[in-house]
Amino acid sequence: MPDLPEKEILNKLFSEGDKIPVKVKETEPVVDKEVQPLIHKIEEEIYLAKPVIDDYGQPIVSSPAPVQPKITLPVSKTSYTFGLTQKVNESIRWLAEWCLRLIKIFGDKLVFREENPRA
Repeated sequence: MPDLPEKEILNKLFSEGDKIPVKVKETEPVVDKEVQPLIHKIEEEIYLAKPVIDDYGQPIVSSPAPVQPKITLPVSKTSYTFGLTQKVNESIRWLAEWCLRLIKIFGDKLVFREENPRA
């Protein structure tokens, strides 16, 4: 065979107009008649009481996280609104913008930090 680059060889073998039909055979799995009554499909999620640990004490599978965790933002509502009115070169502005991003992502899961009255 002459020294041709791989691309040219492939172009000679397969032209773009050639289409090869593909047939997919779907067959039912073969199950013994004695075993058939014992098989049933389970469609529920499995929750582990505690994590599965290997021989060395490392967790393999952990328990699922809580469904609706509450996230507390590092600023109070007044600090947040004050920060959004500041100039771009102020750090409180960027903290407020970051909190705004978290509010857009997580929505109702977020809670503002409680205000501490200064004594």
